[in-house]
Amino acid sequence: MINKKLKIFVIISLIIAIVEVLMIIHIKKETKQVASEKTDENDKSLEEVFQEITNIEELEELEELVEIEEKQDDKKDDKNNNNNAKQSTNYTKKYYIKVNNGAQVVNIYTKDENGNYTKPVKAMICSTGDDTPQSGTYKIAYRWEWLGLFGNVAGHWVTQIVGNILFHSVPYVTKYDPGSLEYWEYDKLGTKASMGCVRLKVEDAKWIYDNCASGTIVEFYSDSNPGPFGKPTSMKISDAEEPFRNWDPTDPNPANPWKNINNSEPQEEPITPESPTDNPNNPEEPEVPEVPTEPDNPTEEPEEPEVPNEPENPEEPIENPEEPTTPTEPEAPEVLSAE
Repeated sequence: MINKKLKIFVIISLIIAIVEVLMIIHIKKETKQVASEKTDENDKSLEEVFQEITNIEELEELEELVEIEEKQDDKKDDKNNNNNAKQSTNYTKKYYIKVNNGAQVVNIYTKDENGNYTKPVKAMICSTGDDTPQSGTYKIAYRWEWLGLFGNVAGHWVTQIVGNILFHSVPYVTKYDPGSLEYWEYDKLGTKASMGCVRLKVEDAKWIYDNCASGTIVEFYSDSNPGPFGKPTSMKISDAEEPFRNWDPTDPNPANPWKNINNSEPQEEPITPESPTDNPNNPEEPEVPEVPTEPDNPTEEPEEPEVPNEPENPEEPIENPEEPTTPTEPEAPEVLSAE
């Protein structure tokens, strides 16, 4: 009887112990999960936070967080001292961007054989504004495919330079709608027209978005000389019919009507010049003319000419010609009297 009660007690004790162990394991898992969620929240990159921004006002509120991250990554000095920033000796980005406010041109450079950014890559026509930095160097931070801008408009292929100064397309009336371009603003490319950002053609804004990594240096200066490639041109589209004028002609979007027109036009195939049959490097040597041979001596001597026969005397006429007869005198005519 005692052994039976002991067995029951042991079993109950084991069950209680197992339940306690399971509860402890469960509590530890919950604690780890909560800690993990907190860690994930703390580790959430500012880039993810910036993706939720819908306008520039929110961007300004996060400038302080940008500064903190830049210090942690040791990529950038205090953002407020960017105007006096110098190019780092260990700067390893592929491109260096120069914005010329005077000529309204953006020039892209890459490294030469000595590692200096003197080799020009391409030039872009742009529009800056009165609030655009006139000098100083900055580093690219974040980017968005679409971003709300001042004035209830939107920018396409947006790359942050500093604060609310951005590279982006000419503004669109409707966010996410590439067919709502402010065409009257597009015609201003190449002149001062923005509120401080650097406006570009879509193809150029997308090129910077795709090719210039975070940390790429952007330098501002002012010069009448547009740079090594000169000043690019831009179409005037205000007089075009709809829907053409509502699209950036350089937008690679397949729905772009400008793109469809360009694809429908037959393109002439380049004429390949015929290659010469003779090799100009190895011309044929001229043939040596044959030496003329002396004419053969005639084997037969020429015949002597025959002496012509003397002409014969003409025959004398046999009969003598008749003497002419003397004509007779005419008779005198009769004279008639008048009545």
